Amino acid sequence: MQPETETPGKERIQKILARAGFGSRRACEELIVDGRVTLNGETVSVLGATADASRDTIAVDGERVRMPQFSYWIANKPEGVAVSERDAERFVQDVIPGEHPRVFTVGRLDKGSCGLMFVTNDGRVANILTHPRYKVPKSYRLTLKGEVTYATAAQIERALYYSMNAGRFERLRILKSSGSRSLVRLTAYEGLPGALRDICLKYGHSLKLMERMRIGPLHMHELPPGASRKLHKHEIEELTEYCNKAEAGEIDYERELVSSQKFGRDAHAPEFKPKKQGRRGSAGGQKAVSRRVQAKKRFRPR
Repeated sequence: MQPETETPGKERIQKILARAGFGSRRACEELIVDGRVTLNGETVSVLGATADASRDTIAVDGERVRMPQFSYWIANKPEGVAVSERDAERFVQDVIPGEHPRVFTVGRLDKGSCGLMFVTNDGRVANILTHPRYKVPKSYRLTLKGEVTYATAAQIERALYYSMNAGRFERLRILKSSGSRSLVRLTAYEGLPGALRDICLKYGHSLKLMERMRIGPLHMHELPPGASRKLHKHEIEELTEYCNKAEAGEIDYERELVSSQKFGRDAHAPEFKPKKQGRRGSAGGQKAVSRRVQAKKRFRPR
C-alpha cells in the first residue's frame, strides 16, 4: 500500500495505533514495518499510509483494532503534591475514580505549585496541548512577596527569556501589588524552567505560590484543590474544535511575546543620573568646571 497525504478525517496509521494503546508511536511504526498491520484487509508496509479510524478496518496480527472511548478530565492539583512523569500514575489514581489505562497528564507541576491539570486517554489532544509547535497558551498566577514594580517585572522577563533560551511567553501582567505581596500573571507557550523561583528571588521577590489557571480553552474556574471532574459535552466540543485549529496551524500567539529586541540596545547599561545643577553652556556646566580645573593646574605654585 502506497503512502497518502493526510486529509481531513484521516491520520497516519501509527498515530491511530498509538491512541488505541499499542505503545509509543515509534513502537507502532515497527509494527507497520514488520508487516503486522492491515488496512481493510491489505497489508500496510509503509509508514505514510493514512486511515479514518471511524470508517476503515485496521487490524494488528489479524485482530481488529478497537478505538477506546475517550475521556477528558480536569483536576486541581493541591500544593505539596508532585506530578512528575514518575508520579503521574499515582496522581491519576488518587483524584480520578475508575480504571484509566494509558492516560496522559498534560503539564507537570512540582510540589510548590498547584492548579489546573488535564488528564485524558486521547493521545492526540494531549500532544497538541503539550507541544510548543501548536502555540497553546498556559496561564499562571504568581504570588510574589513584596510590591512588584513594572521595572522589576521587566528585569524578571529579561532573565526568564534567557533562562528559557529565547523562550516564548508574554509580558508579565501585574494584577495586584501592595507592600506585602503581588499577584502577577504569566502566560507561556512552552514549559517554564525550574529557575523561575531563583529569578524572582534574585530581584527581591520570593515566589510564594504558582497556580496554573488555564491550558488553551480549559479553565479551572471554581474547582476546589484536590477535586476533579469530567469535561461537559460543550467543553469537549470546544476542545476538539480548538485542537483541530491548532493542528491546522490556525492558532497564533494571543499577545506579543517577550523578545530580545524589546529589551533595547542599552538594556544592560547603568541607569542614567542627571546632574543636580548646571547645564551645557551655562556657568555651572561641565566646560566651565573643566576650565577651572585646568587653571588651577597652570597656576599651582612650585
